[in-house]
Order: sequence, then C-alpha cells, then structure tokens
Amino acid sequence: MKWSPGQLKPMEPSPHPTPFDSSEHIFEIKWDGMRLLTFIKGKEVRLQNRSLIERTAFFPELETLYRFFHGREGIVDGELFALEEGKPSFPLLMKRCTGSAVSAASRANRIPVVYIPFDLLYLNGEDLTGVPLIKRKDILLSTFEGGPHTMLSPVFPKEGISLFQTVKAQELEGIVAKGKNTPYLLGKKSKHWLKIKNRRRQPVIIGGYVISFGHLSSILVGSFWENKLKYLGRVGSGFGKIEDELFSLLSAIPRKTSAFEPIPRLKKDVHWVEPLFTAEIEFQEWTPGLKLRQPVFIRLLDVPPQTCSLFPGNQGNKNTEGKQQ
Repeated sequence: MKWSPGQLKPMEPSPHPTPFDSSEHIFEIKWDGMRLLTFIKGKEVRLQNRSLIERTAFFPELETLYRFFHGREGIVDGELFALEEGKPSFPLLMKRCTGSAVSAASRANRIPVVYIPFDLLYLNGEDLTGVPLIKRKDILLSTFEGGPHTMLSPVFPKEGISLFQTVKAQELEGIVAKGKNTPYLLGKKSKHWLKIKNRRRQPVIIGGYVISFGHLSSILVGSFWENKLKYLGRVGSGFGKIEDELFSLLSAIPRKTSAFEPIPRLKKDVHWVEPLFTAEIEFQEWTPGLKLRQPVFIRLLDVPPQTCSLFPGNQGNKNTEGKQQ
C-alpha cells in the first residue's frame, strides 16, 4: 500500500435517520467543512481531500501542524472548516477556497481555517486501519495536541440523543455515531459510521419559477454573495396551500432576463422574475458546488432581499431589485 497523497481515500459514513443512544458507539459532532487526510513526515505536511486532490498550498496556516504531532511520520483523518460567528460555515469555507491555490492562500488572514483530527491511520511505519477505533482514538490523543489552527474532535460516549439535541439547538450540521471496536475501511462507505444530519434553514430570494401542467413546479432561489445574486438551486416541495398565491405573486413581476449571476444553465423553460420576494428554505446540507441539497419551501419572509446574504455584512446592491440585465 502506498501511504502518500493521491493514493488513499477516506472512509465514509452511511446515513442514518434518527439519533440513538448506544454503549457500543462513540458520538462526535459532524463538522460542516472539508474532509482532509493529513500526511506528516518530519517537518513536511501535505493535505489531500476526499477526491485524492492535494490541497496543501491552499492552507499555509496548516504548514506547522507537524509541531503538534509527536511522531516521525503519520496519517491523520480530519475535517477542515471556517468559522462564521463562532460556528462552522461551509459557504465561508468555499469562499476561502475559490480560485487558485495562490488566491486561496492569500485569504488566510481574513478567513482562517480550523482542522479537527478525529482518526489516525498510520504511525511510524505501522498500519493502524485494522486497530479498533477506540484504540486508534487513544493513540491519536497521545500523539496529537491542539494548536492555533487545530483541535482534537470531542468524543461523547453512549448518549447520542442528547448530543444531537445540543447540535440541533446550536444549528450545527449533525452528529456521527461510530462503532467502538470497528476498523477503518479505506475508501469505503460503511455502517460502522452513521451520520445523523440536522436539517437547516436559509433565507433566500426568489428569482424565477418553473410551470408544469399548469401548476407551479419549482422556484429558483439564491442569496447575495459579493454583491451578486448567486443561484442556490431549485425548490420543488413544501408549497402546500400557498402554491396558488405564490404563483400569482411571481407571475405579476416578470423579468426578461435572469437576476442571478452567473445565469444558471437549466434545461426546462424558466420564468424569470424580479428578485423582490424572500422565503425561508429548509435543506439537508450544502453540496460541494454550493447548492441547497433536498430543499423544502417553508414560508415567505417579510424581510428585504438585501438582507439575504450568505455572509453577514455582505449585502446586495440596493439597486438590484429594479436592475435589468
């Protein structure tokens, strides 16, 4: 086996519908970020994402991780995230990673990242993937310490339900239940690890809609990012009794061209509208392309479109509402 970047894919959890308690599992917070394997050898640190792509140059603040690693060489599995108002923000992390490695690295001071190791696969020439998880955790605890941009993942024994309730109250992504005595299965999705996700909500602006068989099929939504209305995806469920009213409101404000920048490429005929109405959307998670996964319409909001931003203080141009492109 080649223990080097570009060769190893991390283990993935399987989805699970509800939280549970179990003495055979440990529970961890599911951080809303980017999965990274960290390869450390001496003073060299290299980072690889789940797609086997090296990302070392994107995050210069992690070059000193070796200082907190007490071993000659090792491979650590963990999650990288950016903080927004004290909580992990996947959109903010994507903003940090936009563009080339040089441009991403230049944002290190404005958008710093935190790396949370939660597993140890290899240490000083020894393959640990067949060692039970609880033993790997003990070795990780004695091998890796916290630093300016890193901290070990907190572990919660037995009580997954209470942890999930805490995570939900704090609007975090969810939890992961991991079997105590299970191995690490490189590149495989396994029920040894179970992810239980908290559905989240996002204020959005409606920029268009699609009609099927005379009925409102879906709405196209977005939020402001760097003074541009970024397309976040289609929402096709949750309208209920408000469907006719929503269609009436949107059909009264037609627009010749898209207010989204860039214009989304959609196969179906779209009716563009002026970006005047805001709504609350519930969704499962952000996709890597920064789209809403499994979105559901909750309600119309009585807030100005300019307040619907992916980042605090990143408001839209007040003239956007009447702007024709």
